[in-house]
Amino acid sequence: MRSADRLSLYDRYGSIAYGIILQIIPEPELAQTVLIDVFSSPQINSLAEGSTQAIGPIIRLARAKALDARPRATALNQPQPIQVPETNVNTEKLVFNLSFYQGYTTEEIADKLQLSQTNVLKTIYTYFKQLRSS
Repeated sequence: MRSADRLSLYDRYGSIAYGIILQIIPEPELAQTVLIDVFSSPQINSLAEGSTQAIGPIIRLARAKALDARPRATALNQPQPIQVPETNVNTEKLVFNLSFYQGYTTEEIADKLQLSQTNVLKTIYTYFKQLRSS
């Protein structure tokens, strides 16, 4: 891929990728390093410069790289414990945030929130429907 093609993808999708990375890593310096890693990675080579289908792969790549780069709770790379708010919170948003931004599996979320995995998946689906309709 030409350097100009990478710059074009960065111009079009860099702010979206950076926003996702910042949600996962709220440290601007580290988030910027991850953003550079996203747009310099070999996976970007497969995306056509004018492709309207580039946004999905870029979001997935940004999320994966941010989850890999985020600081860990312990030296053993154990995931941070799930913090369940005491107040009445939107369950759909909580489940989505735990899954997408924090990288927990549906099994981990189901166990901590005392839901079935099916309900966790339905909750994520419901949240996506709410986002589309808003």
